[in-house]
Amino acid sequence: MKGISQCFLAWFIAGAAVAQPTQVVVPNGLATVEGNSSTSEPFTSQSFRFQQVFDASQFAFLGTTNIARIDGISFRIDGASTQNVSMSFGGSAAVLSTTPRSPDSLSPVFADNRGLDAVTVWNGGLAVGGVARPGVMPQDWPFAGTIPTTAAFYYAPTMGNLILELAGVDGLAFRPGAMDGQSTMGDSISWVFANSNLTPSGTPSTFGLVTRFDVTVIPEPTISALALIGLALLTILKRR
Repeated sequence: MKGISQCFLAWFIAGAAVAQPTQVVVPNGLATVEGNSSTSEPFTSQSFRFQQVFDASQFAFLGTTNIARIDGISFRIDGASTQNVSMSFGGSAAVLSTTPRSPDSLSPVFADNRGLDAVTVWNGGLAVGGVARPGVMPQDWPFAGTIPTTAAFYYAPTMGNLILELAGVDGLAFRPGAMDGQSTMGDSISWVFANSNLTPSGTPSTFGLVTRFDVTVIPEPTISALALIGLALLTILKRR
């Protein structure tokens, strides 16, 4: 087992040398364009639960061999905002998984949409909002409000569509406001929403929040990385 662990360590060292942090906005076409819709829910509710699906095509920049470790998730305030937005929850949980479900085809039953590879990537307080810049569309991404991931979830488009489940309790809207979204049948996002964190089901809608993912792209092992793994294996074999 020690030899196997050393081999995997060599692989991760080789991969870490070329891993690159980047950001992707879904839908991709709204990275610098305001969405056609907005919502003050769920973040003005005392508690909520929603699942939002993201079509795998939105992560095409990964190609067919790279994978992405998702490091953070954030939303932006609506472009019509004229004042700062600040909303918080005493407790929250964020879960990422793959799903065979596609946008506009989510089940109202949350359990039906979650994949077998589900990982709870965040569990704790949640702050959402941003500093409004009147007349700026879209608004800048918030200086705070990104959901950090404290557990690793690795994603590749070949695995299927990505789904985020987010729930919050003990909500308090210090400065309520709307978040930017898109409501278009047949696009790359949609959600199921409920005004309670305890409910097993919600209401499906073609709406979805414009979402930014902070990711670290981990390429397929290169020739040099494979050579490093080979050297590690030889070292392990010589020590036996």
